[in-house]
Amino acid sequence: MEREDIARMAIGLMVLLLPYAGAFTILPLAVVFFLDRGSRLLCASLVLLLIMRPALSLTDTNLPLYVIAISFVASTFAPLAFRKFDSLAGSIMYLLINVGLGYPVASLISGGSLSSERILFLVILGGLSGAFLHHVSKERDFTVPFGTAMVMWLFSFDYPLPELQRILLICIFALVLGIGAYFAKAADSDAVLSETIVCLLVILFAGLSWFILLLAFYLLGGAFTRYGYSHKNKLGIAQSHGGVRGYKNVYSNSLVPLALAICYGVYHNDVFIFAFIASVATANGDTLASEIGETSRSKPRMITTLKETEPGVDGGVTPLGEAASLAGAIIIGLLATGMGMVGVSGIVVAAIGGFLGTNFDSLLGATLQSRGILSNNGVNLVATAFGALVGGALWYILQII
Repeated sequence: MEREDIARMAIGLMVLLLPYAGAFTILPLAVVFFLDRGSRLLCASLVLLLIMRPALSLTDTNLPLYVIAISFVASTFAPLAFRKFDSLAGSIMYLLINVGLGYPVASLISGGSLSSERILFLVILGGLSGAFLHHVSKERDFTVPFGTAMVMWLFSFDYPLPELQRILLICIFALVLGIGAYFAKAADSDAVLSETIVCLLVILFAGLSWFILLLAFYLLGGAFTRYGYSHKNKLGIAQSHGGVRGYKNVYSNSLVPLALAICYGVYHNDVFIFAFIASVATANGDTLASEIGETSRSKPRMITTLKETEPGVDGGVTPLGEAASLAGAIIIGLLATGMGMVGVSGIVVAAIGGFLGTNFDSLLGATLQSRGILSNNGVNLVATAFGALVGGALWYILQII
């Protein structure tokens, strides 16, 4: 075992000092900082978290000690197993180790003040976010401990959670879906972790039907990416990596719906349902418009000038793409209505919100994206937010009518 590995294990074992030493755990961390150059950034990151806790308490803000404790595990013991496997298997091992070690540590430090359901939820969330950050970050000794702590802290407030077994089933369900997408070459390992995080949070805060809408978007997006792929590849406009989606694609299309699902779980206001449906309809409509519209025999026209342009140019639209956009949005509305999330009005909201959101996406592509101000993922994020605003506005209008 290398010296740096021994140092990291020593840092991980310091989590046992937290219930007794608290912020004074900085002292042994300082010793390791001076003895081992390779773990200095990790020590500094954990010291920062330990200093933040008493500093935040001066403003009546609580950074729970058990959150910091789980971050110790996520940044020390869990990464040691990661490198012994490939990216996906390593991520799963990372999650298992974080749950296996983080759960008893958090139970010990919380002193019985937390339910077993809340501890399990937080260690799963910390494991997933830690594995994701460990794989995508170049400065993982900072991003893993600090990032996992911030994610867990964000969800450490009091809200109802299902029983322990259901949380486990939801996590397993999300992982199985992600692994299936990975082996179907529809998503890479980072996208699997991202989809699992989104699935876990959406189902816990809003319910399974909400995630099914997102799942429909994921499945349709993956399927239609391969529609006419050889033709799109010849034109040089096909999705890169054979259509395999990455985490940026997952988050750019799912971040707004995820936020709306969490808001619904906290506030239980129907406006978030309509905004969610319109946001997912925008993502689905835009994906189908792009993937199907690019196979159109007619030349695309710029949405800003209506002049003909080349296939694949940002902001170009075709009649086939517009029809595909409307169809994709309506599919989401039909699913939402069929599952009882909303009445028939949900179809109208999805159609209008999704169609307007998709064309707003094209408008952003022709303006901000073509000038390099926004990336394609940035455009997707803004467009889904616009679709959500349209959905929320339609909900308000329906209340008046």
